[in-house]
Amino acid sequence: MKKDNETLKIIGKVDAVNQGATFYNTTIFDQDRKTLNIKLREGIDKVTMGQIYQFIVTKEPNERREDEFILVACEIKEVEEVLEVDEITKLYRIFYDYAPITLNNLKNGIENYLKQVSNKVLFDITKSIYDEYKNKFYIHPAATKFHHTYIGGLAFHTLNMLKMAEDMLKIYSYMSSDLLYTGIILHDICKTLEITGVDGEYTNEGLLLGHIVMGVSKIDEIAAKFGYSDEEEVLLLKHMIVSHHGQMTFGSPKRPQIAEALLLWYIDSIDSKFQVIGEVLHNTNQGAFTPAIPVADKGRFLKHKLTK
Repeated sequence: MKKDNETLKIIGKVDAVNQGATFYNTTIFDQDRKTLNIKLREGIDKVTMGQIYQFIVTKEPNERREDEFILVACEIKEVEEVLEVDEITKLYRIFYDYAPITLNNLKNGIENYLKQVSNKVLFDITKSIYDEYKNKFYIHPAATKFHHTYIGGLAFHTLNMLKMAEDMLKIYSYMSSDLLYTGIILHDICKTLEITGVDGEYTNEGLLLGHIVMGVSKIDEIAAKFGYSDEEEVLLLKHMIVSHHGQMTFGSPKRPQIAEALLLWYIDSIDSKFQVIGEVLHNTNQGAFTPAIPVADKGRFLKHKLTK
């Protein structure tokens, strides 16, 4: 809690919301895990359960008890709006489970692959979209359930896929590393708009459009900004996004029709399954089967004596 003249700046995670016809209050956990109750003024946007905000509050007298005061919020901002990625990561490590890799390793790994892209059209579009969303990208889960459902899960999933793609390209060298790397970096980046975050929910845009449609729309927007709209690379990159779920029954408007898109779908599916299997096996006793794992077709897997 930091004081600025008569105003207090409090950063905390929303634990409960109490709202009625004449009141709107929230209970939060601050960075010291202390519970605070904050009254929200009329006109302030609603807060989301499980999200972390910076509350700009004033102390006001408690009419019922002279020795106490009430915290009244006059402004609320998402922490992504006011803090840098490193500070945000420290906060999320306090409040949530985090990806099993440091933020610096995630950033350095992903940005190293981006730097390898030599095609100017693909690089300019991907770098622009990446820069726009990178603060949320590194703290977002990959999904609300099933796989990589923790802070940093989206970036961790993306880096795993880039590593797999690098090895696959050594074998299948006819494919474009530029197209594959940029497609992987962008394929899920609009999940930052689709999902509010860990402990959060799907946004209206997420429910009505989804990250695939939003991703293609963003590529069109940035391509037009650079004057690249008629370039073939734009069409190919959009195809990578629209086909990365593989089949229409899985949510893809189109099936993969270029080799890079087919590989993107395969390695996306591999990481979403095997990362989860590994996490469940870690919590399973040796010699026992895991519970049914939804993302792996509800299969149950034996933790045998050779399992690491």
